[in-house]
Amino acid sequence: MSSTPDSPRDREPAGDAHRRPLDPPADDLDEPGTIAFTARRALDGQRLNRFALSLRSAPNRSAFLADESAYLKLFAVPAEQRDLVARRDWTGLLLAGGHLQAVLKLSATLGGTLLDIGAHNVGCDRDALASACPRMVDGLPAGMP
Repeated sequence: MSSTPDSPRDREPAGDAHRRPLDPPADDLDEPGTIAFTARRALDGQRLNRFALSLRSAPNRSAFLADESAYLKLFAVPAEQRDLVARRDWTGLLLAGGHLQAVLKLSATLGGTLLDIGAHNVGCDRDALASACPRMVDGLPAGMP
């Protein structure tokens, strides 16, 4: 009788020998492993999130890319959060009250993906995170990573 892996992380997908595991996440809900979007964070990130969600509109994305500083000031984003945006500090933005979906809008505007945010959170590069993922998604449009 053959043994079966205990979890999907224990399975090595066929043909994906280049994949290498990251350390497993902590089994707790405390920071830094889990960033809770609390009421306090929601209030602290209100202007940041309003700015980031405005990037759903193509004209707004163009305005932001043309002059990031001026666009952020339109939403009265505090200086500390503007600095996080300028440094592309995804983890810092989440800690400052950025909602993940809003931060993802910003990342996408700058050519990034959820993988970029996740890699920043775990302290590795995007390729390392992608190679550690236990499964691949099929059916992405041509040219997508």
